[in-house]
Amino acid sequence: MSTAPRRFGPLAVLALAVLGACAGPDTAIPECQAGGRLAILAQAVPSASMVPCVREMPVGWSFSALDVESGRARFWLDSDRAGVRALEVELAAACDTGGASSVEPEEDRTRRFQRLASLTPRFAGATYDVFEGGCVTYRYELTEGAHIALHSELHEAVSLFPRQTLAAELQDDLGLRLDP
Repeated sequence: MSTAPRRFGPLAVLALAVLGACAGPDTAIPECQAGGRLAILAQAVPSASMVPCVREMPVGWSFSALDVESGRARFWLDSDRAGVRALEVELAAACDTGGASSVEPEEDRTRRFQRLASLTPRFAGATYDVFEGGCVTYRYELTEGAHIALHSELHEAVSLFPRQTLAAELQDDLGLRLDP
């Protein structure tokens, strides 16, 4: 019997995705901890040094869906005040920040940009966190309620998890290795 670490490759990702499709929406949340959902996002964009995750779901927000394919991973959050799929979070190897303004980043080793499409009657736009090997785009359309509070909540809910930490935890806890 081999003691070499198991490789967490495309077939494992497919198996986790299929199993996840059978689970309820609460179990599909890519939480900020090592595990299947976060590893699936990381495998979709192997160059990304960070992976988006849900740190803590604010009151009134809920997980909607997860879509993972080679080169891109997305998930959506619904809000009881801003509507269905009020926030889309997308991980990709790169993103177009043209026309966006540089703003203060919330995470170390990232650059943040923001592009507003509309202020009223809906608050809509995108925020981009750019880092080594990847980019996370947060697309929002906040149609109701206190826009500033909702915008703040969504950025408090979603965080970035270092790929290196995820890889180490998967190796230590499960004997699995992320693809480089």
